[in-house]
Amino acid sequence: MNLPNLLSLFRLFITVFFILLIMQDRYRIALALFILQGISDLLDGFFARRMGIKTALGAYLDPLADKVMLASSYLVLSFKSLVPFWLMTTIITRDIVVSLGFFLLHRLSIRVAPSPSYLGKATTAAQIATVIYVLWFLHSPYEMVEMVFFYATAILTGLSGIQYIFLGYNALFRKEIV
Repeated sequence: MNLPNLLSLFRLFITVFFILLIMQDRYRIALALFILQGISDLLDGFFARRMGIKTALGAYLDPLADKVMLASSYLVLSFKSLVPFWLMTTIITRDIVVSLGFFLLHRLSIRVAPSPSYLGKATTAAQIATVIYVLWFLHSPYEMVEMVFFYATAILTGLSGIQYIFLGYNALFRKEIV
């Protein structure tokens, strides 16, 4: 097990504690853990590229850790009424559609490596920034700024979902079935 994969596993492990802290209204500690998760997300990709240790396991583990971290964050924050239900459902729906599309291609023996697009990376960054903003400025009087975060995140999430659907469609009809 290499360092980038350990960082992805760390992100998965810490997610449990993040959820528990949010449920106990311990938002500042949860924020610190979430920032730590975000840093580990940056570092695992950096180390994998820099050290030349990209692995097949890492290609699946990193996006899985991201999806679990972000989906559970938005679920619990929506449950606590800290982010709107519509934003949480936008994020969860996009992740389900993209994941189902990837598994459909896999079942059809179409070899597509899970690789994030720039739009997908921007979406992840926006989703992370929104969680950090919400927890940092808890019950902020700056509703307009908060709404900018929510709508920007939703728009990027929707656009990246459409992009991944388009990429999956192209893979389905342009790749040979093995």
